[in-house]
Amino acid sequence: MTEIVDAYCTPGTERETHLAPEDLLRQMDAAQIARALIAPEDREIAVHNQAGNVRIRQLARRRPERFLPACAVNPWYGRPGADELRRAAGEGARVLVLAPDLQGFCLGDELADELLDAAAELGIAVYVHTGPHSYAAPTQLLLVASRHPRARFILGHCGSTDYAHDMPAVLRAAPGNVWFELSLVRPWSAAAYVRQSDRSRFIFGSAAPRNDPAFELAQLNAYLPIAEYPDLYGGNLTALLREARP
Repeated sequence: MTEIVDAYCTPGTERETHLAPEDLLRQMDAAQIARALIAPEDREIAVHNQAGNVRIRQLARRRPERFLPACAVNPWYGRPGADELRRAAGEGARVLVLAPDLQGFCLGDELADELLDAAAELGIAVYVHTGPHSYAAPTQLLLVASRHPRARFILGHCGSTDYAHDMPAVLRAAPGNVWFELSLVRPWSAAAYVRQSDRSRFIFGSAAPRNDPAFELAQLNAYLPIAEYPDLYGGNLTALLREARP
């Protein structure tokens, strides 16, 4: 049986991320999701990095068999931010989350270079929210990935929805250190992306609670059956996270 791993969930209390950890576990059970990567919520991604990272790590420690912790650092913090990434990675964080629209920087800006160098040193994958904003279009992520060949990037949401038309060209041009996470992507588009590229680069995610995990999984399964693509629903992410070396 395929072990399904959700690549992005946000247990939180604010705005669009009202989701108690117990409710997330119930949603995961209903969808037969074995494990989920959990990330800080918006305020923690933008400002309260350390507090958010500690909170997420504590949640993961309570249920280590179900939750994998991510962390967030705002590049504006500079060297102290890179130090926070090293601290969070030492505490078990598996992924660094960047959200340029929330954090107030353009993805291609050299502002993030020190942080990305630290992520590469640690083997921590960098999840970048892309989509309905101009701060982190998929093409910008490709440029950054080319400048940081030792780092590994997860292109969140595949630019959905405003940059969906860019994705065929992005898939053709992407360097080998970029993976593609499919939350918020229309399922028929996800199937087209996978079939025209390297399937080992694609990762299932629900973006809960912005999406319902069971609904997202069922829709994607209709176009990319779990039985035929077990790597996409868990194996690819597991292999990517295994390379972390804090």
